[in-house]
Amino acid sequence: MDEQELLKERFKSAVSSTVKAISENFDLEIRFGNLIDSKKNSLNLPEVVNLKKLQDFTNLRAFADSVALKIKYTDKKIYLENEPKGSISKALYAIAEKIRYEKIGSNKLKGVKNNITQCYENKFKNKKIEEIKTEADVPITEAFELYLRSHFFRIKQNHATKKMLSYWKGLFDKNLKQRLKELDNCIENQNKFNQLVVELIENLDFEDPSSKEKEEKKDATKEDSSQS
Repeated sequence: MDEQELLKERFKSAVSSTVKAISENFDLEIRFGNLIDSKKNSLNLPEVVNLKKLQDFTNLRAFADSVALKIKYTDKKIYLENEPKGSISKALYAIAEKIRYEKIGSNKLKGVKNNITQCYENKFKNKKIEEIKTEADVPITEAFELYLRSHFFRIKQNHATKKMLSYWKGLFDKNLKQRLKELDNCIENQNKFNQLVVELIENLDFEDPSSKEKEEKKDATKEDSSQS
């Protein structure tokens, strides 16, 4: 085994130990790679391909930390009971829940906070402001995550992220800003947090095509059945 492979194996071992410790699930089977089968009480992490830069280590650690925190702090039943309709609403809801459990872990473990914050900031290091020309270049999901992370994690913003937020800031400030303190106060109460997030998403009052399509199909089905 060459030096690079040895480094990868040591890193895998360290990451596996960290995930088990954070999730408090020491029987968890952790595997690396794109494996299709998913056994009960097992977790698949991305294969360790390239570890040439510090950023590579940080990104994988952040991913593993996040997954471990989800195992520990997200109750799947509560999550599904509160989940909204519509693909965009579901995506925003998932983003908020991810931020919730990552924030809890970050409050307790400084190393986790550093990994998660640096990994997110790395996403925008090479993003050019020239690439952002209109609101269409900034999906609401991306702007929503940036807005919430800027609040919960004090993300360092650059010219690109400021421009990204500029298209959505008015809507978010109007419908979210005054309620952020409420989210802070119920960060460790998943049910309250999830319910509040759903309310805030509804207040944004955007059109969710998938939700509208489902309603139209439901109405059409009712109409067909009444005519038969």
